[in-house]
Amino acid sequence: MAAFDWYQATVRAPVDDVLEALAGSSESFSLSHSRGHHGYAHTTVLDGSDGFRASVWHGGTHEYPHAVITGESAQGGAELIRVAFPDLHLVTRADVREDFADEGAFDRILPQMLEVAKAHRVKVDTRGDHLLTLQGRTVYLGAPSSACRQRLYDKAAELRAKFAADPVKLAQVPEHLVRLEAQVRPQTADARRSFAKIEPMEVMGSSPWLREVWKRVAGLDLDPVQVGKRWRQADDERSYAYMLAQYGGLIKRMQADLGSWECFGLQLGHDLAEREKAKRRGE
Repeated sequence: MAAFDWYQATVRAPVDDVLEALAGSSESFSLSHSRGHHGYAHTTVLDGSDGFRASVWHGGTHEYPHAVITGESAQGGAELIRVAFPDLHLVTRADVREDFADEGAFDRILPQMLEVAKAHRVKVDTRGDHLLTLQGRTVYLGAPSSACRQRLYDKAAELRAKFAADPVKLAQVPEHLVRLEAQVRPQTADARRSFAKIEPMEVMGSSPWLREVWKRVAGLDLDPVQVGKRWRQADDERSYAYMLAQYGGLIKRMQADLGSWECFGLQLGHDLAEREKAKRRGE
């Protein structure tokens, strides 16, 4: 089942309220402090007795604190933030994971990702040994700076390396476990607000190529999720700016000849209507 693997959000509330909300999942907790990041003066890390961990950046040049919850704590942390501050947080990054435990899952999923990347001209990057030992294989779609990115990696290999010194936990690692993740950074205030409410699986619909990968891998049709400005709006804005730059002088001269902007608007509407009529007549 899809779940958050990273949940990062600005919370419009006092930092103590954010820490209190995040501490609610643990019977006891400890706090540690260090320097902040990205203009924040401080980082406070909350470690719960149940293994839950969250970081909160606060102070400095920012008015509100910023919560960062990753890994196995992300799903629970997201739920705590959503319950405590349903309309007071804006998501700046959300990663969603889906695990596949069938043998050969990596080699089954990878060709689908590469075909989609080629069709959509999405950047491909790799880590690990893909030729000899096949250890640590990771494939990325999308540039690190992109709003949407996807990665496929051998989660079982990662866990075996992590628990190499712990025989009990090492014995619990599945023989086959592949993880497919979507990493999304909402680009506008509206998108960040909507991401504070959508379910993990919906995040997989954040771009056409993400949706196509998921369709090929799992057979599901996901609804589009808006991450940034709509392309049509952006294109229209660029065209409008170009029109003003190229024809601003002509527009002002026509307005002066016609006597007012109201008359110019009427004339423009009339001329556009006449052009449409001529096109319909085949002229």
